[in-house]
Amino acid sequence: MTTTEFNLEFDVLYDNIASKGAPGLDAYEKSVYLTKAQLELVKSYNGLQNKYQKSFEGSEKRRVDLKELVVDFKTASITTGSNESISSKFISSFIDIPEDVFLIKFERAYTKVNLCNYETTIVPITLDEFNESINNPFRKPRLTDGWRLDINSEGINNRIEILTAVKADTYHMRYLKFPSPIILTTLDAGDFTGMGLSINGEVNEQSCKLNEEIHSEILDRAVELAARDYKDGSLQSKIQLNNRNN
Repeated sequence: MTTTEFNLEFDVLYDNIASKGAPGLDAYEKSVYLTKAQLELVKSYNGLQNKYQKSFEGSEKRRVDLKELVVDFKTASITTGSNESISSKFISSFIDIPEDVFLIKFERAYTKVNLCNYETTIVPITLDEFNESINNPFRKPRLTDGWRLDINSEGINNRIEILTAVKADTYHMRYLKFPSPIILTTLDAGDFTGMGLSINGEVNEQSCKLNEEIHSEILDRAVELAARDYKDGSLQSKIQLNNRNN
């Protein structure tokens, strides 16, 4: 859909659901609802909250819907021996990953030792899981697996620490990036001039960048969010909507 189509169809559906007496929404408000609905759908596609109980690759439709978000990343820029290392029992490596990382779906580390190539599967763990596992000989990383911990290091938000049995030479991941916001009109011009409005830091008009197949779902979810805000502004309703974003 174009931004004009999103705008007009939003009004039609909103009027039908919320009744003709519902307060009108401007382009900025509709953009907020559309962007929030888009993120909700991406999250639901990657969790067990969806009705099909499948991941985003659990059906061909989902693969098509979200393929624009899939990004490949490889790097040999790996720092070891840092005093920030959480453990001296394994080799700790620090890697700066792209800022647009939303959900990591696949990650490996590759090492060459004595002409042998090792592929290490990296799995994310929490600090609590690390504390429970570090002294357990049956749960420690081996040559073929390792752990990943997230860390905010010296103001670098997108830095990770991986713990492996051997030094990682390269790191490879495939991830979903954050979806770009849906903005129905330029937010620093026209009626919005001087208001300082933006969505996710962006102000320029842009439609949904995901596959056309998911546009109608985003529109329906956005109208649902707007109608609920109008019809039921209770705390319970707000909590239910917020839980869908966790």
